[in-house]
Amino acid sequence: MTDDIYAPRIDGTRFVVGDDVNPTRVERHFDDRVFRCYAKRPERFDDLLRRAARKAPDSEALVFGDVRLSYAQYDQRVTRVANGLRAAGIEPGERVGLMLGNGISFFLALMGAVRAGAIAVPMSVKMSPPETAYILNHCRAAALITEAAVHDRLPALAECPSVRAVWSEGEAVGMMPFAALLDAPATDIAPVGGEDDTIFLFYTSGTTGKPKGACIANINIIHSAQHYAYGIDLKPGQRGLLAIPGAHISGFMALYTNMLSVAGATVILRDYKTATVLDVLERERITFTVFVPSIYQLILMHDDFDANKLSHWRTGIYGGGIMPPAIVTRLGQALPELRLINAYGATETTSPVSIMPAWASADRPASIGLLVECGEAVIMDDDGIEVTPGGIGELWVRGPMIVKGYWDAPEQTAQNFIDGFWRTGDVVSMDSEGYLFIHDRKKDMINRAGYKVFSAELENVMIAHAGVVECAAVPVPDPVMGERVCLYVTVRDASTDEDTLRAHAAKNLSDYKQPDYYRISTDALPRNANGKMMKAPLVEAARNLEPLKR
Repeated sequence: MTDDIYAPRIDGTRFVVGDDVNPTRVERHFDDRVFRCYAKRPERFDDLLRRAARKAPDSEALVFGDVRLSYAQYDQRVTRVANGLRAAGIEPGERVGLMLGNGISFFLALMGAVRAGAIAVPMSVKMSPPETAYILNHCRAAALITEAAVHDRLPALAECPSVRAVWSEGEAVGMMPFAALLDAPATDIAPVGGEDDTIFLFYTSGTTGKPKGACIANINIIHSAQHYAYGIDLKPGQRGLLAIPGAHISGFMALYTNMLSVAGATVILRDYKTATVLDVLERERITFTVFVPSIYQLILMHDDFDANKLSHWRTGIYGGGIMPPAIVTRLGQALPELRLINAYGATETTSPVSIMPAWASADRPASIGLLVECGEAVIMDDDGIEVTPGGIGELWVRGPMIVKGYWDAPEQTAQNFIDGFWRTGDVVSMDSEGYLFIHDRKKDMINRAGYKVFSAELENVMIAHAGVVECAAVPVPDPVMGERVCLYVTVRDASTDEDTLRAHAAKNLSDYKQPDYYRISTDALPRNANGKMMKAPLVEAARNLEPLKR
């Protein structure tokens, strides 16, 4: 295990650490996958916490309201939770479900399960009882750690026969108090497991069926942490604000794990509220954030926004949606020291696949950046043949950050992982300098009389209008054209009407890309708990639109 943090250099097509800093080498993992890895790296995710407690014991690790834990305190409490789980009979490799909102207990439970050798299974507190039951039964969870605030979202425990033990924060009949785990001895536990062992199951959103459990191993998280550290030159002393769910891969990896890797502080908010975020950014001297683009918009638009109070804010990661160039410009003018960095990834990639260098963003506002150091990518057509340079196709990615597959789903794993590459489902191109550009999700492409309409391209054009806050293009079934285009638009006020938007579209889009339907409102479009727009409800609503008269 190495204790060093290294600085990157750029070779034009990817972030490179360099042979004289942290060389890469080709290794074999997960039985039959071969890819480049960093030669100098910790072996386990838990090593990051152990290292931080050893090197920065008095530094703040977690802040939640009035509670502040140093790394020494955090590390000791994690050991207690791990010993408590073991004393309750939880064996290495068994699954422990975590249904806890953002807070200290979530991270104690998460790291405690990992230190005990179990597989932690974070779950959204927004799920319904049937959704919770599905995940607990699918992974055959041996235990569940939860809280009183979400008991109404839990299934009857009789419906989950594999669950032998349940702990809860707050009073609960038939459940043990979470405090009992913290009363366990602080006797040190030897590191458990190896690099290729699964330590997390992060279930995907299930937009095309039942959720799939991505098997995240130690090697995946360690490389993602190093990719971020090198790609954005992450230094010690960071203070990150977790205002998105920690149970989502973005909050867990891009915020919490990044802070852990440099012994920084994770300042936790239970829920996102713009006024609270602005207050905490100032009061806690936050340097690092991870938000979807709409949150940066909300911050700029809020009455309490005062750039003079946010002088410590240095890095703003974003992804999962369109960042309007106007917002980048306005933030740059208000906060010239803030670096806005686009990072592209997914649950199956343990977060980053590509990172946009802050210094290159102005010249390529539509790009998602350069491949991470150990990443490899090919762009494939519908027949699984690599496209010619500069061509458009589906992005396939391979490397040490790609998960081994889906839990207990061999057919889905075989379909989505080919020769170690994960099929992202994103339609992309790469320019001659290695910068990636997303054109659309394959499932979001609209086939209008044989012409492919990339919804992301249309949305980028329409959101550039000053009166548009956000928008989403979805297909409408049509017996003649196959599909037509419906644009759902959130506008600032009623002055931005359909005629105004049609004129803007006509000026900036080809005729076959013109929206056929407009649905305009001042209400926000539907979003999930992480703030990412959900198109599925809009697609469903669009199916009921009256056919256009011809």
